[in-house]
Amino acid sequence: MTTETDQGNARTSAIRPYALPAGKGWVYEMGGEFIVKLGERRQGRRFAVVEYATDQDEWPGHTHATEDEVFYLLKGALTFRCGDDQFDVDEGGFVFLPGGIEHGYKLRGGTPAQLLIVTAPMPEGSPTVGWDGFVSDLESGAELRAPEQ
Repeated sequence: MTTETDQGNARTSAIRPYALPAGKGWVYEMGGEFIVKLGERRQGRRFAVVEYATDQDEWPGHTHATEDEVFYLLKGALTFRCGDDQFDVDEGGFVFLPGGIEHGYKLRGGTPAQLLIVTAPMPEGSPTVGWDGFVSDLESGAELRAPEQ
């Protein structure tokens, strides 16, 4: 894949189609293993995609000021909290979490969870608009373990 730089956004003309085998991508260690399939900085466009496995709760949670987040649960069972709302999600379940609201999750059933996470900048007209979310933080601040495919 051709990019302008490892730290900058990929030039529109340089972005090419690509495929990644299961478990492959740009692997970052930051309190767990995050496999970036489509990043915000390197090959990003209008959204980012990350695969993540965890055996830890993330409760009470955190807030993303500039992005919405989507979770698709590949394995396990979780209880998500977003503001005052809670959702029990099982394998194959989906959760949309709008930006600017504190959110987190707890494992259910005593088994690890594997998730596919999609992030996107909040739309125009939102209190904060931009593209500087947690995937960007991974790409600029976490240890890159495997460079790509």
